[in-house]
Amino acid sequence: MKARKWMATVVPATAVLFAAQGLAYAEPQRGGNLVFAVSLGEPATLDCHAAGSLNVMYRVAPHYSTLLTIDPANYPKVVGDVAESWTVSDDGLVYEFKLRPNIKFHDGSALTSADVRASFERMRNPPPGVVSVRKELYNDVAAIDTPDPQTVVFRLSQPNVSMLALFAQPYGCIYSESLLGSDPAYPAKKVMGSGPFKFVHYTPGAEWVGERFPEYFRQGLPYLDGFKALSLTPAATVNALAAGQVMVDFRGVSPLEAERIVASRGKEVQIFEANPAISTLFMASVNTQKPALADVRVRKALALALDHWGGSKAMERTSTLSVVGALARPGSEFARSNAELERLPGFGRDMEAARAEARRLLAEAGQTDLKLTFLNRKPWPFLGVYLIDQLRQVGVTMVQEQVEDPQFFARRRAGDFDLTVEYLPDYLDDPTAKWSNFISFERNPSNISRYSDKKVDALMEEQARIPDPAKRLAVIHGLEEHILNQGYTLPLFWGRRTTVVDSKLQGYVAAPTNYVGQDLSHFWLKH
Repeated sequence: MKARKWMATVVPATAVLFAAQGLAYAEPQRGGNLVFAVSLGEPATLDCHAAGSLNVMYRVAPHYSTLLTIDPANYPKVVGDVAESWTVSDDGLVYEFKLRPNIKFHDGSALTSADVRASFERMRNPPPGVVSVRKELYNDVAAIDTPDPQTVVFRLSQPNVSMLALFAQPYGCIYSESLLGSDPAYPAKKVMGSGPFKFVHYTPGAEWVGERFPEYFRQGLPYLDGFKALSLTPAATVNALAAGQVMVDFRGVSPLEAERIVASRGKEVQIFEANPAISTLFMASVNTQKPALADVRVRKALALALDHWGGSKAMERTSTLSVVGALARPGSEFARSNAELERLPGFGRDMEAARAEARRLLAEAGQTDLKLTFLNRKPWPFLGVYLIDQLRQVGVTMVQEQVEDPQFFARRRAGDFDLTVEYLPDYLDDPTAKWSNFISFERNPSNISRYSDKKVDALMEEQARIPDPAKRLAVIHGLEEHILNQGYTLPLFWGRRTTVVDSKLQGYVAAPTNYVGQDLSHFWLKH
């Protein structure tokens, strides 16, 4: 059997650093503690496999390893983490990984292929009481074998052109098989991995602390002694950055906030931009099980009411969300041109005509006095304000409900909403990963809109099997158009990240996603 082989990227002792001006080379210095802000609220879980938000991953990612990962400096290139090398059979059905030697968990036990297998089995076939948000990503895995402690073999039922990148998802933390055996739900309560930093303590509403793991398997890493993640509101984060109390908020700030921080700190900070958009699309998902919203005419009317182009201009200075696009990241290989985009519902520029059609559809559906609620999280009130303003112009009354994260996620899982804020999994542009939430609700409970649509399922399946990029793109665009014509979700805006970084902090890369490079192993402080 012929196979293609890759070797994992090895990080040299002298790291390549990416400054705002371009490439720069420097000798990393050891020591010190990184202090950064997390302005997205408290985590609803500590379990990577169940995580649906960056407020989990910013805290837990430094404590865990994954099988593969995405290289932030060469996005979306896949490189090894615990995997040292791998081969893929010519028929695309067998992926064999060789693990790096001498990997240890923070409790001193060895990480072997058995731990990798147990972690992926937990993701693809979670036991009762365990949540696996991305179970659908591994439907093509038929079996996982471990012929020896350093080798793990994934056998697929059919080829998947995105499979290697799916093995690199940042949520795919490797857990201890031994601990899972005694308590399959332990990751939700206990942080114990093999990442560059050991967990020290977490005080909800205050701080999360980690310290350097001296037996980390990547020689010479991490450079930092430890890190502290401070729980702050967005406004308090800007104040802390301006005062030099935190070194970075990886989520980013608005251009207006960045100007304020620079005015206060001058050359003590650097500004990084990820253009044209980062891989985060905010949407208003529509609960299709609500009687009024079960009607496609109503859902399409809501889409037609939105002025994306005007809204973008209003938000670009004061928000981190302002880029107009459909379901594929603007600037990515899957994106449409603006001319193509304008033919989709909600993206036309003639708002008078679009809103007239929206009012006609609502009248035809008998919904001329429609009242809705928008379930939102605390960090993004402006999205609710935007929706309320847009929908009132077609006669729809909307009320925004902002709740704390535990209540938000509980209500969203229960379907207790009309519309709710949602954002696509954002470590990868590839639709197989990014659009898995659109698969029918009975197959994927992460489908927030709770619909069943065999055409969506069939097109998702079809695009994952097409090796020819041009033919695959045509199917992807057909799928995107169908989802938007059905009004299952209302795309709002894509993120544009402006990151203010303390000049002492080195190693930051302005990648087009918030989810890569979050293990903090390559960061160092200039003394």
